[in-house]
Amino acid sequence: MPLRYQEVKREIIRTISGLKAGSKIPSRNFLSRKFEVARNTIDKAVSELEEEGYLRSVKGSGTYISGRRLQKMLNVGVILPSIMGDIYPQFISGIEQFASAHNINVVLSSSDNSPERQRSNVLRMIDMQADGCIIIPIINSEQSFDSFLQLKKRNVPFVICYRSIDGLDVPFIGVNNYYGAFMAARHLIDQGCRKLSYFSQRKYSTAIERYYGYETALRSSPEKVEKKEIILGNYGEEELRERIKFIFDREDYPDGVLCFDDTTATVLYAILQERGLQPGMNVKIVGNDDSNLCNRLSVPLSSVSPRAVENNFSESQ
Repeated sequence: MPLRYQEVKREIIRTISGLKAGSKIPSRNFLSRKFEVARNTIDKAVSELEEEGYLRSVKGSGTYISGRRLQKMLNVGVILPSIMGDIYPQFISGIEQFASAHNINVVLSSSDNSPERQRSNVLRMIDMQADGCIIIPIINSEQSFDSFLQLKKRNVPFVICYRSIDGLDVPFIGVNNYYGAFMAARHLIDQGCRKLSYFSQRKYSTAIERYYGYETALRSSPEKVEKKEIILGNYGEEELRERIKFIFDREDYPDGVLCFDDTTATVLYAILQERGLQPGMNVKIVGNDDSNLCNRLSVPLSSVSPRAVENNFSESQ
């Protein structure tokens, strides 16, 4: 999320965008009261605006709008299934970094994995006349399909990320789930695993693509690898746990598991430890998403990274 001074900085730009060069802006004490922030927050925001050429300070006189032409601040909506997930904060961070450097105001909303809430968020972006939208759709977004068509009808540019929506012809940014799962399964095989399983709590396009990658790795392996039990369906948390328990209550359990995501891997960790099995030794595991969970587990989890944040970006991008 943006720092408070960055929010204040954007508000100042919005306030002065309609004023002429040479106009005097309100005092810093006034701005401190207006935005309900400490004086040093205002000082930092104004200092950066001076460095960027928007403002100039005259000692003993005040701060004035410089001759630099102010760009119109773009309002971009960002709609996520959740802002509390393990991977979504990475997307938010990447978007905020770029937006802060390019005079873009981000309006963030969460669908809470609800089709009705997602539809409401999309329509809200239309009502606020957003200049564009970045959307990571929920699973089963077909129930909100008509609202996406409204974005196209109103000529609001938008891009779908992470998971596609069948039948929706718009730009899509995602990862190669098939190849990522293929390489993850190959890694497990290279680590000596010869009995591999694939676990996913949800059955939809992304989960199926990852399953196909897992399947291909097993079929193409020069080593003899046994395909063990597969969990690929739409299960609640308790049912998922019971299915994993059933697999590891048997003597012939898998020695390697590719998990759809890191959250599924954490469930597997807990069940293995309940049975006296050591993750990474008795059972090797690879997750997906490279979330913050990976380093919180008793044994750090190897995970396929979607590279949600570009560390190096230039002003020309």
